[in-house]
Amino acid sequence: MPRGAEYSPALAGFTVPKKKFRKSVQRHRIARLLREAWRLNKHSLYAVIPPDKQLHVFLIYTGIEMPEYSIIEASVQKGVAALQEAVK
Repeated sequence: MPRGAEYSPALAGFTVPKKKFRKSVQRHRIARLLREAWRLNKHSLYAVIPPDKQLHVFLIYTGIEMPEYSIIEASVQKGVAALQEAVK
């Protein structure tokens, strides 16, 4: 499917398991941190995606404790770098 103005080079989804974080406030906070880290780091991935392709990325937080933003951002950057290598 060719990309037009209405298509994004990559679509992302985020989830935090209820089994590890019973309170929705905690799950939503982690998901917000994941979304923010993705928003700030996705542009380096967009540059290497061919114009006729679209990636679907799903980020799942699997830790057992509340993370700090710096940890999440480092993990997202590592994942984006791995995706850049896979796309090339």
